[in-house]
Amino acid sequence: MTIAVSRSYGTVLAILVLYGRKPEEAASWPTLMALLRNDGPLRLDHCLVHDNSPERHAPAIVAASNISVRWTPDNPGTAGAYINAVDVAQAHGCDWLLLLDQDTDLRADYLDRAARTLDALPNAAILVPRVRHGHDLISPATIGSRGGVKPTDRPSTRPGIPTAISSGIILRKTALASVPPFPRAIWLDYVDHWMFLSFARRKLAIGLIDADLSHDLSIRTPKTLSTERLASVLAAENAFNDTMTGGPRGWLRLRRVARAMRYAASGQFAHARTIIRHTLARATSS
Repeated sequence: MTIAVSRSYGTVLAILVLYGRKPEEAASWPTLMALLRNDGPLRLDHCLVHDNSPERHAPAIVAASNISVRWTPDNPGTAGAYINAVDVAQAHGCDWLLLLDQDTDLRADYLDRAARTLDALPNAAILVPRVRHGHDLISPATIGSRGGVKPTDRPSTRPGIPTAISSGIILRKTALASVPPFPRAIWLDYVDHWMFLSFARRKLAIGLIDADLSHDLSIRTPKTLSTERLASVLAAENAFNDTMTGGPRGWLRLRRVARAMRYAASGQFAHARTIIRHTLARATSS
């Protein structure tokens, strides 16, 4: 069904971040190719494929004018991809950016639904969908004063800083360009929370898109989460916690101990040891 909208809100650059997968294997690729041929109040003008894979993957279909590919085998994560996307959006005159990872699918009317959100809230700088891990809502969410993240479908009505998983959000180019430099530890995980902390401090308006997306949250699937990736998550969590709280780590340690106990109870002893090791290291340094 086509949703009626009132006016044009500008052009969009989609940034698709890949690792170990060809562009046409990304869940959103067919929809992106269709959207590039469509018009609408929010019009997809360009697709940037940011490939962080060790080996180069060229898309099977390349339209030189509206698809570009950047290969970064050193893997700067999503943080590096988003920084590059701002420059590409500027070069192509795009007003908005649509952030996507390789597992996020899009419905055909996603941009029309986003435009309807702007009809209701024209000053919104960030547009956020509902995201689910299986049946569980995981985004949007709020970040409490103690650093805990709690999903909610109405973040503006809950205490805390509104946040969201970055894949699927649409935001103004100026909003992303204003995000402070990412700490070294925040290159893949907590990139989204770092951005939304910046948005909250600048009091940028957030609109909710009436759409549901699916996302496999790696921290919730420990059997497929390597200890190296878990260590990266913990390092990013440390860096974000220090920014949020100014340094105190007591509540972070309590959450870490509870998380380690859950891992141990499910037989993931290596993950439990990794969490305890990082938590004890933080305790002795504070």
